[in-house]
Amino acid sequence: MGEDIARAMAHHPPQRAAEEIATHIRKFWDPRMRSSIVGRVEAGEPMDDLLRAGVQLYRQGEIDRAEVAEPSGG
Repeated sequence: MGEDIARAMAHHPPQRAAEEIATHIRKFWDPRMRSSIVGRVEAGEPMDDLLRAGVQLYRQGEIDRAEVAEPSGG
């Protein structure tokens, strides 16, 4: 699922894409999914560079809190 999100955000500049991924993880993923992807990053598993950057921002709390508070469009 994370790889799909990274592909969907790839049209943004890399920093913006990573921020969007981090916000998406915080807003839509349940705690088990978050824990799993963080564990994959910590274990050094291969993954998309944008996804890895987004997870790292998520772990650092670098998310758009205003966006997280907004209801989803779907």
